[in-house]
Amino acid sequence: MNLTSKTAKVELLLHPREILTLNDSQHRLAVECKEGLIWVTCAGDSRDHMLFSGRRYVAETRGSLVIEAIDDACVDIEEPA
Repeated sequence: MNLTSKTAKVELLLHPREILTLNDSQHRLAVECKEGLIWVTCAGDSRDHMLFSGRRYVAETRGSLVIEAIDDACVDIEEPA
């Protein structure tokens, strides 16, 4: 699946065990879990991150970002300011 957006933020609904891989070497990305529980990992970051509703992860590096829904989840993805 290829996603392209001309807006600053994209909202996605993910089902349990659904995996989203974002291959973006041009921009750092921020992920906010609006509902549910997600697992996030980013190339160049040795840590994995579990985000529940209201939590946000901002990648410190550019590169591939992987998000997996643990529960049904609503996720916002954007380029941080």
